[in-house]
Amino acid sequence: MAQKKKKKWDSIKRKWAEEVEEKEARRAEIATCLFTPTDKNPYYLFRGTECIGINNLTELKDRIDMFMEDEAEWVASWIEYMGDKDTADKIRASPGNFKSIIIERYEELKGFHSG
Repeated sequence: MAQKKKKKWDSIKRKWAEEVEEKEARRAEIATCLFTPTDKNPYYLFRGTECIGINNLTELKDRIDMFMEDEAEWVASWIEYMGDKDTADKIRASPGNFKSIIIERYEELKGFHSG
C-alpha cells in the first residue's frame, strides 16, 4: 500500500512541478517582451516641449512619477502592445492604481529577465 501511495504523490508532485515550470516560462516570456522588446515602438511621453521615448518596462518604472492618472489607459494599451495583457487588464480595472501596478509587475518580472 505504501508503494501505491508514493506513486500517487509522485504524480501529484510532477503535475505541480510542471504547472510551476509553465508559469515561470510564461513570466520569462513576458519579461523578455517588456524588458527587451523587439520590433516594438516606444511609448512617447510629451511634457511641454519635451518628448521622452520610453522603450521598456524599466524606463517606464523609472519615469512612472511623470505620468498622470488620465494616461493610465494609454499606458495599459502600450503594455498590452508590448505583450502583457494581464497587466493591461489590471490597469484598466483600476486606473487610479496604475503606478503601483507597474512597479509591482516590474518587481515580479525583473528576476525572470536575463539582461
